[in-house]
Amino acid sequence: MDALFSVIGFAVAVVMLAIAGASAVLARSSDVAAAWRQERATVLFVVSTQRWRRVMVRVGGCMMAIIGVINLVGPLSRPEDSPARRIVGLGALLIGAALVWLAHGMSRMRLEVAPQVVFVSRGFLPPIRVELADITRLRPHVAHRYSGVLAKCGRRTAFTATSAMTGYGQLLAHLKAERPDLFGLGGFR
Repeated sequence: MDALFSVIGFAVAVVMLAIAGASAVLARSSDVAAAWRQERATVLFVVSTQRWRRVMVRVGGCMMAIIGVINLVGPLSRPEDSPARRIVGLGALLIGAALVWLAHGMSRMRLEVAPQVVFVSRGFLPPIRVELADITRLRPHVAHRYSGVLAKCGRRTAFTATSAMTGYGQLLAHLKAERPDLFGLGGFR
């Protein structure tokens, strides 16, 4: 029974990472992804989360996974330990795998800005192509901890960007140069 928790924990972590890898491969095999790869040379700049945030999440996930493995494998050598330690180890291993998965998704969440189009990569989902001409309005992103911008196409949110992202200032300058009609006197229209 002691080894069962260890086997289950490792199996679930491997399955989670396999699902992440498969979803990443499927996201890059769509028609929009093919167009994105063709226009990749025209990308002016990229707006993405700051690298240190992704690294911190990944390091935290690795630390949790190591703690989980220690708590899963440790009771094998000491059978008198409480079964609660194995349950905590299983939980820590799953949380660690989820954080590593999240960090991988964070590295794929970005806006790639070309002259007349923005490719919105949404983690493990296929990218979305947003033409600058299709954006109907910009709104401040007040619900987020960091200020930012919401780009709307009709009633649908096309993309969001926060001031904590690298390239945010370039995005606003590019939108102001290409679509000055979206900006009013004091900000967004």
